[in-house]
Amino acid sequence: MKTAVISCSKETDSSKTLLVKSLDRIKKYVNVSPDYVRVFTSNKEGLSTCYNKAIAEDTSSDLMIFVHDDVFIDDGMFISKLIEAHQTYDIVGVAGGVNPVIKAPALWHLMCGGFGPNLRGAAGHYLNEELTAITNFGYTPARVAILDGVFLSVKMESVRKTNWKFNENYKFHHYDIASCLDANKLKLKLGVAPIYINHMSPGLKSFDDTSFLESQSIFLNEYNSY
Repeated sequence: MKTAVISCSKETDSSKTLLVKSLDRIKKYVNVSPDYVRVFTSNKEGLSTCYNKAIAEDTSSDLMIFVHDDVFIDDGMFISKLIEAHQTYDIVGVAGGVNPVIKAPALWHLMCGGFGPNLRGAAGHYLNEELTAITNFGYTPARVAILDGVFLSVKMESVRKTNWKFNENYKFHHYDIASCLDANKLKLKLGVAPIYINHMSPGLKSFDDTSFLESQSIFLNEYNSY
């Protein structure tokens, strides 16, 4: 099964990204590297725009894995795990939730009730350059309604049949949730798989962040009837 990894970065050299460093490290130990890696370097466009460009230009990949550039994939079996997960799910992530209620603050885990029975999966986070910690959201594998966009694997056969794409109304905030809700409308199945990653990001620092609030307003208006 041909796999591609897609990412966006402000870096001018993709080899400096944590993602590419992790893929290079994996290649040294196990033969599960993706067939194709594309990083949109010096990027100033929204993630959805770049991701959709990659989808439109790739006619041969079976799986396309969309990953933030500050993610270290620490799992030599991640492609094998994704191939297995895609036997059940069209879109696969590492963390997500069920029964979302569209409301503010519009973050995926809060709309699914916060830390509790509606969350699934796990993700690692860097506490500093040396220490990491795993956030356990819930059991996995499992079907979900929405996924965190930090890591999304997409079965291209399903994309081509339904014409699903990332929602370009959102550059960064809410692009993942909106695209997942669109996928649900197309009856695509979403799920989480036990893929081990570490993310070098503190997440949203403040609910008063201007860009977040502007995006949230658009999101709530578009999906208030979901």
